[in-house]
Amino acid sequence: MPNAELLTPGGIQELTAALQRATPSSRLLAGGTDLVRSMHHDHWEPDLLIDLSGVRELDFVRLEDGTLRVGALTTFAMLQADPLVRRHGRCLAEAAAQVGSAQIRNAATVGGNIANASPCADSVTALVALGGDVRTIDGAGRSATRPLARILVGAGRTSLAPDEAITEVSFAALGADQRTTFAKIGSRSTVTVARLSMALVIDYDADARTLSGARVALGAVGEAAFRDPRLEELLEGRPANNESARLFAAGCTDAVRRAIPGRYSLPYKQHAAVGLAYNAWNALGLCDRCEPVWG
Repeated sequence: MPNAELLTPGGIQELTAALQRATPSSRLLAGGTDLVRSMHHDHWEPDLLIDLSGVRELDFVRLEDGTLRVGALTTFAMLQADPLVRRHGRCLAEAAAQVGSAQIRNAATVGGNIANASPCADSVTALVALGGDVRTIDGAGRSATRPLARILVGAGRTSLAPDEAITEVSFAALGADQRTTFAKIGSRSTVTVARLSMALVIDYDADARTLSGARVALGAVGEAAFRDPRLEELLEGRPANNESARLFAAGCTDAVRRAIPGRYSLPYKQHAAVGLAYNAWNALGLCDRCEPVWG
């Protein structure tokens, strides 16, 4: 990067000043696990790099008034282990645990994962199911908060302005009557990029053994992770039993079909969706283990 200027702000005020100089060719550097690889692989060079690693105010996990707030520089290793995340947003902790290798998890950040906007981003799928909101700051010092779903424009594309940086992501903390999990399928068992992923959040009435308020997010199918209202409606009021698991798996297959009609990967992903749905269902611990019937 012989021509790229590097700025290293040491706090929010210095970050704001650095963002004033950002152009569409500038980039923010957090963990760098995606950015550096892309620069080498695609042979492109930014005019300005803003290294966020010194802005330690963006490294936190806090529970405030029923909202879990996660700083943009929080690494996946931290998310995987944090007790607040594990208690109030377990699918995010599970997603973080499946990001790359241990070395990647020690460096990669949740803010960078969002800004990179990969359709395969594990944490993004979990945060979509959790109803995540993204807070940003721009070069004028203005803060804004908007739903994560509005940030994700498409594969590798966001609605973030060139002078806008993610500062945190937040979501309503899950309670004891809610169950959540994250599951994915890749080309190998470990250190793999998702070929299909799912995050599930559901209200569970343990006395009546019924489900409600389902939030189902699918990733690595289409341009960006998304929630599927038809699939969520399918679970509303259902008993926690084997038949509901079967209907859920069938609904996941249909959701994949509707998301990528005619895509060459459709047959594989529809088949994979069945196994993924059962993996997620069983991880919730709602009933005795259910197994798919392949025919």
